[in-house]
Amino acid sequence: MVGPSSEQDLSLLNPTTRAVLSSEYASLRYNKHCPSGMYIIPAADNILVWDGVLFVHKGYYAGSVLKFAVTFPDTYPVMAPTVRFLTDVFHPLVETRTGLLNLMARFRPWRPTEHRVHDVLHFM
Repeated sequence: MVGPSSEQDLSLLNPTTRAVLSSEYASLRYNKHCPSGMYIIPAADNILVWDGVLFVHKGYYAGSVLKFAVTFPDTYPVMAPTVRFLTDVFHPLVETRTGLLNLMARFRPWRPTEHRVHDVLHFM
């Protein structure tokens, strides 16, 4: 289960998950927490899905505009989020058919006391 999908169902969301996500989203305004050129916001109807866009300014993908979604399990931060690129990306860590980013390349194992959403965003 991905989690509640309407305002009404948000009351079913684990209070710890809601608090952690709210805190981590608020922390993105701090210096260096959100990568340069990246913009992300929780979906209007589901705090467990954040919609984002990355404007790439340098490197192999310079000039690219990459849309993505970060989906958090209702057990977050115990379990890792998933990142799915909505824009086609040719990269060895991105599954071609699904657009899923392989987070295990960096976060093996996921450590809920150490890893945060800003770590995932910087890994991207």
